[in-house]
Amino acid sequence: MNRALLSFVVFVLISIPGLQVLRATQGNQGRPVPITAMAPLRPGPRTSFTLGSGIWDQLRVVIRDRDAWLDVWKRIHRPDPNRGPYPEPPALPEIDFSRDMIVVAAMGARPSSGYAIIIDAAYERNDQLEIVVRSVENRNCLAYAFMTAPVDIVRLPKTEHSVVFRKIEVVPDCK
Repeated sequence: MNRALLSFVVFVLISIPGLQVLRATQGNQGRPVPITAMAPLRPGPRTSFTLGSGIWDQLRVVIRDRDAWLDVWKRIHRPDPNRGPYPEPPALPEIDFSRDMIVVAAMGARPSSGYAIIIDAAYERNDQLEIVVRSVENRNCLAYAFMTAPVDIVRLPKTEHSVVFRKIEVVPDCK
C-alpha cells in the first residue's frame, strides 16, 4: 500500500511541470473554430482514410470552391493500378462554399497500416487560422504490411484568413 501511494505521489509531482506547459500553450492558441470530420465516420476514436487514398505524397490544402474540391476528391479516389479493379468513387459531398471550406491533410505513402493523420483542431488568432494536424506513426505496433496513404478531410466555417498548419507527431510505444 505504501509503495503504491509513494508511486502515485511521485507521478503527480513529475506531472505538474507538464500540466503547466500544457495550460500555457492551450491558453495561447486563440479562439477554437469548430471542425466537422468528413469521414471515415465510425465509432471509436477518429482515424484517417488509409486504404484507397490516391494521394501518395504529403499534402496540406485548404479548399474554398467546388472546382478545387472536385479535383482533390478525384485525386483521393484515384484508382491504384496495382490493386486491380477499383470501384467507382463515392459521390462528391456537397459543400456550401459560401459558408464552409474544406481542409485536407495527406501523410503520403507509408509502408504499413500503422500510420494515420488526423486534423484535430482549428484556432483563430491574429487574423490567422491555425490547423492542428496529428501524425501517428505506429512503428513498433502490430500493423499490416502493405502500402497505405493516410488522408483526413474536415469541414469548417469559411474564413479568408491565412492558414498555417501545426504538425504534432505521435509515436506510440506498443511494446
